[in-house]
Amino acid sequence: MRRLVLMCLLILLWACQPEKATEQNSERSDVDRVRTKAESVNDFQIVAGLRVGPVRHSTSEAELLRLLGPDVVTVGDSIYGAEGDVLIGTTLYKDTADQLQILYQDSAQRQHPELVLIRPYVTDADGNSLSNGKPTRWSTANGVHIGMSLKELEQCNGKPFRLWGFGWDYGGSVANWQGGRFDMGTQTMLSVTLAPPSTLSPAQTRALATVSGDGEFMSTNPSMQLLGPVVQIMQVTLKP
Repeated sequence: MRRLVLMCLLILLWACQPEKATEQNSERSDVDRVRTKAESVNDFQIVAGLRVGPVRHSTSEAELLRLLGPDVVTVGDSIYGAEGDVLIGTTLYKDTADQLQILYQDSAQRQHPELVLIRPYVTDADGNSLSNGKPTRWSTANGVHIGMSLKELEQCNGKPFRLWGFGWDYGGSVANWQGGRFDMGTQTMLSVTLAPPSTLSPAQTRALATVSGDGEFMSTNPSMQLLGPVVQIMQVTLKP
């Protein structure tokens, strides 16, 4: 009798396993379908003034939610700005290397995106680098992307440029493209913020001290070149 009961239990356990595996495969397929749908409508291309992927000035949060789905779109999210400002907007790909934040002209209805911030989530709350180390997929047509070096950015601009010193709210932001390719006159459509490497040599530590504070420095400054900052944040202004 005991042997018969054990055999029945084994049969029941065996019968349950395929169903569980099927459920897991189904869940994975659903996630893959969501990702495929989102990526089919998002080329991760930045066209300053015009669009950032599917985000245009004519887009609304509701439209993005329909287009990309709730796994990609975080609605009514808190977005932290300079000087302690907290604004409400939309985040795409939250807490990933592709994280993107949107601020609207109509903030109440969250429509007509005005500013798009590309701020990849690459460190934890303590500032430690995340282990996956995936690069962001956002990029301009001429290759400007998060992680780009100061020298590479100079080459893309076609000229040296001026940037603010490090160590304050606007530290590392490009102040003037100096007539280069990204110079669009009084209204800047592409703003870039650079940051020093997380680990500095003694020489770089000394260099950082000479290019910190709320003054402007040329990208060709010897201390800036020695420091070798990289692009950390990109901000795109969208025109109506």
